[in-house]
Amino acid sequence: MRQLERDLDLISVILEDTRTLASRIERFSLDQEKFVNDRSEDGELAYDAAMSPVYRIAEDVVHLSEEVVGAFPDYPWRQIKGFRNFVAHGYREVDRAIAWHVASTDIPHLAQLLRRYWDDNAPLLLQERV
Repeated sequence: MRQLERDLDLISVILEDTRTLASRIERFSLDQEKFVNDRSEDGELAYDAAMSPVYRIAEDVVHLSEEVVGAFPDYPWRQIKGFRNFVAHGYREVDRAIAWHVASTDIPHLAQLLRRYWDDNAPLLLQERV
């Protein structure tokens, strides 16, 4: 599969997960205080529901090509990949304040960038198929 097609497929999956994350944050009325400090059963359920797409997004970001990453040099790619490694290898419990920042700031910013990349590049792929 050509790299652009692979990237656009992966971006589509990431964008779907960003929508899932936003929906879960809204559904559980999460804010930083609740996300970080609510250790009740409901709080843990909300945390797990929000973190599931965060983990998937962080994993998928690792597989984006250098072309996509290079298109947005100011985005904190290294931190997202580091967060993924931290989570995937289970070094210890994730710092919830950092996880909130990733979920509420870094990922929505990533979604904006990837939508822009999609908008700029999806027509190119369609032209090649014609």
